[in-house]
Amino acid sequence: MRLDNRIELARLAYGEQVLRCTNRAPAEVEALLTLDGELEKAFKWMAFALAKREGHADHVRGLLAYLVSHHLGKLDRAKRRRLVTKIERGEIKLQDLTFEQLAGTRLRWVQIFQLVGHEFNPTREKEQVKRIYQRLIQAEKQAEERGR
Repeated sequence: MRLDNRIELARLAYGEQVLRCTNRAPAEVEALLTLDGELEKAFKWMAFALAKREGHADHVRGLLAYLVSHHLGKLDRAKRRRLVTKIERGEIKLQDLTFEQLAGTRLRWVQIFQLVGHEFNPTREKEQVKRIYQRLIQAEKQAEERGR
């Protein structure tokens, strides 16, 4: 397996750790996540981790679960039905979910809110993650300029 593929898998693993609240601090993993030079990809996951620390962790994790369910994998209706049933019955919690379980399920916000335990403003959480991502990009640009 090529190094680029391994780093991408490391980034996905870190994203799943953010979802499950088992992640290390972004500063501890930045070198690994950026090893292939794909700073923007690494900073996206780091932004989620930082937003979780700076804001309401469960809201950020809920947003992440929603995004993974919509953007990883093709729609799998049978998988979706099984997961929604488990959510509705309270058989699965946010911290139990994996990217594999979420991929292709296209969860609705009602299911995400049930996982989180209450409703929240997803737009506010998304904007917070974007602001942190921009902050990381800006800090990197400033570090590059200082290094010249």
